[in-house]
Amino acid sequence: MPSNDIVCGVPLIRIGYSLHKTPSRRLLVKLTTKRPPRIGSKVVDSGGKVVGRVIDIIGNVTSPYALVKPASEDIELKQYSELFIKPVFRREKK
Repeated sequence: MPSNDIVCGVPLIRIGYSLHKTPSRRLLVKLTTKRPPRIGSKVVDSGGKVVGRVIDIIGNVTSPYALVKPASEDIELKQYSELFIKPVFRREKK
């Protein structure tokens, strides 16, 4: 079960930690959850600031990584910074 944190009143789901930027300027994230995040999920840091969106899940099934497209070019994360996703709440169909 992924651990949940609350930042600014919004529950967040911890997905893993940042490793580095790739040559194509994407962020490589080591996933630590049993279920990877959905493509397009917003990724935020521990302060609740949007870092980017998940664009791909790569690697081995037992050791997956996520590629995150940064929200802006000047995003700088320290190596091994914890990252989270905001859960998506869907409306019920009428």
